Amino acid sequence: MEDYIEQYVQYSIVEMGLAKGTALGYRGDLVHFLSYLVEKETPHWAAVDLPILSGYVHELHRKGLKPATISRKLSALRSFFHYLLRLHHIDVDPMAYMDNPKQVESLPNVLSNAEISQILDALKPPQNHADVRDLAMLELLYACGLRVSELLSLSMSDVDLESCYLRCIGKGNKERIIPIGDKGVSAERDYLTLCRPTYLKNPSERCLFLSQRGKKLSRQWFWRMMKRRGDKAGIHTPFSPHTFRHSFATNLLLGGADLRSVQELLGHADVSTTQVYTHLSEGRLREVYRKTHPRA
Repeated sequence: MEDYIEQYVQYSIVEMGLAKGTALGYRGDLVHFLSYLVEKETPHWAAVDLPILSGYVHELHRKGLKPATISRKLSALRSFFHYLLRLHHIDVDPMAYMDNPKQVESLPNVLSNAEISQILDALKPPQNHADVRDLAMLELLYACGLRVSELLSLSMSDVDLESCYLRCIGKGNKERIIPIGDKGVSAERDYLTLCRPTYLKNPSERCLFLSQRGKKLSRQWFWRMMKRRGDKAGIHTPFSPHTFRHSFATNLLLGGADLRSVQELLGHADVSTTQVYTHLSEGRLREVYRKTHPRA
């Protein structure tokens, strides 16, 4: 049964174009489900039926998992069983009548323009090469609404500072072209001129952002760096790399950008994913109205 999972992971990356990180996340969810099947002495994948799946979901609820986490695990199972059915490893898809748990819609956390400026301004003027690099990364993260994985995967050829655009490969290997504002361009020029040549150890290295050892930076490192920079700037609001992306989208909509344009800039496959930001921007507009309108 484990072999089918490994085959599915490779198939999802090569044939379906699923992002490697997403595929490996699905693998973890499938391995977790398999451990449940072993406990229930389920002999093979074809023996999985609706009662088994319902029991698994009940177990996840009992352990206190959030609806969003359960939905993600069910998405992995739905994709996996569709794969098994397509290749005739099973005759019936047990997920056909399985619904995702109802989720309470929550709005993403955002930082205000003032808070983001406070973080960025705390790095100006840069005192060392690390300040130059970190400022360039944070400016680009916010200027383009990138996912942290997209930012760290950028290569030298992905950024065109003359045209003020960057090329990004997002989820599902989908390409999008995103404009870079003046402040982002200026920070990138400083990094490429002052910092990267010092960090570069291997002349053939094409990754844009490098560590002091000339290596590609990790997501864990980036999270720690953001936390450190936020603390130094005196920002006490909890935030993460994705908070910059949420703030990017919200501030675009508050500034008058249309939903479809924001969807394209974010790389969302479905506009419904982008619509959550309209609720957030509407809430902020109501707050501004209440605070500023004389008859509110």
